[in-house]
Amino acid sequence: MKMKRGIFLLALTLGISIAHAGSYDPQDLIDGYSYLNQLRVRAGMTEFSANPQLEQAAFNHANYLVDNFMVGHYESAGTTGFTGVRVNDRVVFAGYRSTFVSENVSSGSRKSKNAIDGLMSAIYHRFGFLDFVNNEIGIGIGMVTSPNFHSAYVFNMGNSDYNTLCHGASFTGTGVYHYGICEPDIHIGSADFSAVAIGAQGNNPYIVQWPADGDNDVPPAFFEESPDPLPDYSVSGYPLSVQFNPLTFTDVGVDVTEFKIYRESDNVEIQPTRLLTESTDPSGKFSALEYALFPLVRLDWNTAYRVEVGYVTNSSAETLTWRFTTRDLGVPLYTVQGEGEEILLSSNTEEFAFYVPPTSSFPDLGGRLSFSYSGGMTIVTEFEDGNTVLVNMTGNVGQHATFTFSGERSFIVKISANVADENISGGDDNNEGSNNNEGKNESELINAEVSTEACEPVIVSSEGKVHIPALTYVATSGATPRILWADLEFINDSQLQITNYGSIAATDCAETVTVSPELNMHISTLYYIPFSDDDTFWVLRANLEFNNGLFEVSSVDFIN
Repeated sequence: MKMKRGIFLLALTLGISIAHAGSYDPQDLIDGYSYLNQLRVRAGMTEFSANPQLEQAAFNHANYLVDNFMVGHYESAGTTGFTGVRVNDRVVFAGYRSTFVSENVSSGSRKSKNAIDGLMSAIYHRFGFLDFVNNEIGIGIGMVTSPNFHSAYVFNMGNSDYNTLCHGASFTGTGVYHYGICEPDIHIGSADFSAVAIGAQGNNPYIVQWPADGDNDVPPAFFEESPDPLPDYSVSGYPLSVQFNPLTFTDVGVDVTEFKIYRESDNVEIQPTRLLTESTDPSGKFSALEYALFPLVRLDWNTAYRVEVGYVTNSSAETLTWRFTTRDLGVPLYTVQGEGEEILLSSNTEEFAFYVPPTSSFPDLGGRLSFSYSGGMTIVTEFEDGNTVLVNMTGNVGQHATFTFSGERSFIVKISANVADENISGGDDNNEGSNNNEGKNESELINAEVSTEACEPVIVSSEGKVHIPALTYVATSGATPRILWADLEFINDSQLQITNYGSIAATDCAETVTVSPELNMHISTLYYIPFSDDDTFWVLRANLEFNNGLFEVSSVDFIN
C-alpha cells in the first residue's frame, strides 16, 4: 500500500478505523474464573459460581469498550454495541432478572491474571471481589490488537438466590416487602430478601483481611484507581484491608483502634501510612465495617511484612495479626536514580530488572523508556510496574547500553567479565505488566540517546519528532560516505525540517538511512508511535525528497 501523505495524516486515517472486538483466548477466560476463585479461597471466602447471563452481559460490555475504544462502566445509547447504560441495565438485557449486581472493569491488560491483580490492588474494586453477599460471576473479555491494542476485562457479580427470587411469584401477602430489585419488577417479601443476605454472609468468615495470611506474591505498590482513594499520591505502597462480616458485627459494632505494618527482618514499623475508614474515605464508598491502610511509600520487593490490627466491639478488645511477603522478581534487581550510574552485568546474566524509586517530580516512568546500545546487542524490555522494568539483554564483554527515562535521567549497563555481587540491590520477579493500572508494556525508544554504534530504527514520536541514529550520506557520486545522526521535526502533514545533526563513527548496522547527493532520503525501517499515552507502534518505510530547504514525504509503505 503506497501513500503520498504525511505521517500525521496517516495516523489520523488509521486511527478512526476501529475494528470490532477481536477473538479472545478461551483458556484465558477459564484462567480468570479459576484465579479469582483462588484469591477468594485464600481469603477464606466461598468461591464464585459462573453464571451464563452475567457472562453474556460482561462480554457485551467488554466488546462495547474495545469496539468504541472506551473505558469505564457506562454506555451511551446509539453507540456501537450498546446494551444498557449501567451494569444493571446490561445484565437484564442478557436475561438476568436481579438488578442487585456489581461490576469491576480493567482496561489494557493482556491476561486475566494481570487484570485481576490490578483490580485487587485497587481498594474499591478489591472490596467488590471480596463481597460477603455476591456468590456468582460472569467474566467477559474484549481485545483488539490492530491498528492499536486495547483490551477490556469485565467482571459482573450477583447473588444466585436474589436472581431465583426474581424468577418466582410476586409477594402478595401482608407485611413489609421490597421492590425495584427485579426486572420485570415484582414484590419480594422482606423475610425472603433478608434470608438471602444472611445465608451468603453466613457462608463467609467473620473477618476478611487482604493480603491473605501467608501470601508470598504481593505487589509492592499501588498506583491509581478511579475514583482515587489517594488523590494526593500517584504511587504508594500496596493497601492492606480488613472487612468485618455484617452478619456478626452489625449489631455489636466495631472500631479499629490500631492498624500498623512492620518489616519482619528488623521489626521496624513502616511509616508514614494513611488509614481509610467510612469517615476518612475521600470517595465515600467505605462502609462502617471496611478499613484500609495505605503505606504512603512503596513497599520493597521480595520482603516479609507483619500486619497488626487492634479492634474493639461492645463486648471485647481483640488483636488480629498476619504476615505476607512481596513478590520476588526472580532476577537480579538494581535500584537506580538515573543520575549516570553504571551497572556492571555479568556476561552470564541475560535477565535483570531495574527499579527507579518514585519522586515527587517523577512518581513513575510514564510507561516510557529509551535506550541505545552497541552494535550486535539485543535488548527486550517489559514494564513490571510503573517504577520497575524487566530487561533481557545479550551482548559481548565490553559492550554497553544506555537507558534513558523520564526527565532525561539515564544510567549505563555494561557487560563485564568480573562482576561483584554488590552491584545487585535486591531480588525479584516475573509478571506480565500492570493495571491496573495498567498496561504500557512496550519500550517506545523515543529520543534514543545517540551512540557511536547505534543500531536502533528510526523513531517518529507522536509529537512529530524524528530521530535517525545512523544515516549514510554520499555528497557526490563515488565520494566517501559520511555517517551522521540527525533529528528532524514535522512542520506540517508532509514536510520536515532538520533540527540537529552530527557525525558519528562508522557503524556495523545492517541497515542505515541513505541520503543521495540530491539529498533524497530512503528510510528502510521506521517506527511510528501515534499516541503519546499508548504503547502501540507501526513499522513503516518511507522516502523523503529535499525541496527548498525542507524534506517532503513522497511515499510511505507498511512493513507490518
